Amino acid sequence: MMGNLKLAIFDIDGTLTNTNSVDNECFVQALAEAHAITEIDTDWAAYPHTTDSGITQHVFQEQFGRDPEEAELDKFKCCFVNMLSEQFQTNSSGFAEIAGAAIALNKLKREPDWAVAIATGCWRESALLKLRAAKIDSDGIPAAYAEDGLSREEILQAAVSQSLEQYRLSSFEKIVSIGDGLWDVRTARRLNFTFLGVGGGESAEMLHRAGAKHVIEDFADYGRLVSFLNEAETPTVEYRR
Repeated sequence: MMGNLKLAIFDIDGTLTNTNSVDNECFVQALAEAHAITEIDTDWAAYPHTTDSGITQHVFQEQFGRDPEEAELDKFKCCFVNMLSEQFQTNSSGFAEIAGAAIALNKLKREPDWAVAIATGCWRESALLKLRAAKIDSDGIPAAYAEDGLSREEILQAAVSQSLEQYRLSSFEKIVSIGDGLWDVRTARRLNFTFLGVGGGESAEMLHRAGAKHVIEDFADYGRLVSFLNEAETPTVEYRR
């Protein structure tokens, strides 16, 4: 493979799929059902690591003064995925793609100078369920999940490693992280990756204030997506409110 490939790494919730609210709801319910943990802080940006693994570990530390055991994690994940599945059966509209995401991902995968990957703070099984529900084909795309690290940085780096391996490269010409959360902007800055924000209105404003130079509302305009990916820059120092 040529060494001039660029890598676009997509987040899932709020970036490829419009699942932030159903995900939050099921996550909180599953903690209550699986481990009788209630009244947790749902301001995810306030947690040390905004990932399913990081949040779960933090909640267990606060509630029980220890990390969750493997069996407890399995019980929670199973409960969480079942709840997402039930929600999808009763209200599939909560699992829509962000406009144009499926087509854009497919097209970008075929671009001669771009490679695509997925990096999400979600547990693997919940991530795959949401992609399937939104009819987004992720087959053959390198992907990293909450199982690959507690921090967003570890997860993104795992996605890069997998991509390098898959494309048999030692480096990418450019790496663009694509996400919708403040934590996504911060992670890109820390890793010195370029960044493309996804959001409209107030969300877009928030991303710009956090240092994102380029923000798109959705993927409906493929040409605009590609030009923004090519122009993407590393986020500037965060603007403090």
